[in-house]
Amino acid sequence: MANYMKSECYRILHEKTIYLLTLTMASLLVLMNVVLYLFSAYAPGFYYGTLRFSFIMLISDMEVFYIGAFLVVMLLSSDEYKNGVLKNAVAGGINRVHMFIGKCIVYGITAMVSAALILAVFIFTAYVLLETDFSVPLESTLPLKVLLLGAAANVPFSLASVVLTMSLYNIFQKDAQVGIGCAVIMYLIPTAFRLLGFQIPICARIAAWMPWNFVKTEVSAAFSIIQMDALWMHPEGFLKEMIAGAVGIVLFGALGIWGFRKKDIA
Repeated sequence: MANYMKSECYRILHEKTIYLLTLTMASLLVLMNVVLYLFSAYAPGFYYGTLRFSFIMLISDMEVFYIGAFLVVMLLSSDEYKNGVLKNAVAGGINRVHMFIGKCIVYGITAMVSAALILAVFIFTAYVLLETDFSVPLESTLPLKVLLLGAAANVPFSLASVVLTMSLYNIFQKDAQVGIGCAVIMYLIPTAFRLLGFQIPICARIAAWMPWNFVKTEVSAAFSIIQMDALWMHPEGFLKEMIAGAVGIVLFGALGIWGFRKKDIA
């Protein structure tokens, strides 16, 4: 498995895919900060060109980390079944389960490194371009703390997103089907449980443990002047995110191993 992981790392590092994805995502966030800066500088009465508002945009949409992890796997895996890479690896005697675990580890590390670089560029440009009111208590540090803790808290389910996408590739091997499957499992099912929860208490309790739901409903985007609140700012909330992510990794990993064993690699 170690040799297979090394070969995957070599392939990823010598392709343009991950570099282009990282550059594109970072550029979009930098563009957002630039737009806020320009409006603040040249549009009188525009009050949103602040560090706080920029960070709120990302804090209130933490599911972008799940989507980013999905995109990493999609873009890195899309041609493997077409060009025979996996078929040759299996023919070479590599255990299918080890192959699946190795790919999940490599893709997970790749996604996290990419996310860290994107986040670093976003934070740097926000501090350089946007206003920070140092006269307000905690204004210079609290938004950053909430953002970084949120990113850390969402690492486990971001990794679960990697495992899920890889698992669905093992089963379907087609980009469209994988994309639809991820959308159903990560978004549609949680949304359905949340809506049913308004009438059925057990559905509400289940929905409360689904990451797409709690990052949308348990984060206060309308932050007060000196207080910002989010699920992960409390020990029990942070633990909840860790548990949900770990359960996702285990369940999606079991699905992927089953799919890899059952599916013929053509």
